[in-house]
Amino acid sequence: MLVKISSKSAKLSFHECTPEYIKTVCKGKCCESSKHGTIITIHPSEEERITKYGGIIKHGLLQTEGKCTFKTADCLCSLHLSGEKPFGCVASPFTLNNNNTLIVRNRYKLLKCYKETDKKPAYIVFRASLNKIFGNETASLICGILDKHDYDFRVNMPNESHEMLIKNDKIKKGAL
Repeated sequence: MLVKISSKSAKLSFHECTPEYIKTVCKGKCCESSKHGTIITIHPSEEERITKYGGIIKHGLLQTEGKCTFKTADCLCSLHLSGEKPFGCVASPFTLNNNNTLIVRNRYKLLKCYKETDKKPAYIVFRASLNKIFGNETASLICGILDKHDYDFRVNMPNESHEMLIKNDKIKKGAL
């Protein structure tokens, strides 16, 4: 599926999500929400795997009590190093808008890492997200273009990733 990459959005600046920064500064606030608890979508293809790790899923959402089930006492993710994090979590910094353009979610601009010093562009800080959404080869191509240019461009997104991004956003809005 051909999608547009918003150069402006991809170049928004964030502090890198290092374990030390998460433990001592931001406390993993992206894994929480101030009002209704965090909303973590679990695609139907992931339900069995996430349930195996103790997650409870209802209507496509991981059931949480103000924070992600997998957030540990030191604010890190217990699934992070396992490679078992749900697609909706890994891809979370990005979404597709109504014009099929990949942008950084607005909620990420409310996080402390957006207001910090020592910032880097979103496409670098959230590179694992781009790898998950596009695959390593296309993510490298995207980053290479963004390193050199400030214009929007189109790339192919795997149909499965496109479908998961769209479906996960619908789940968050209660449309499924």
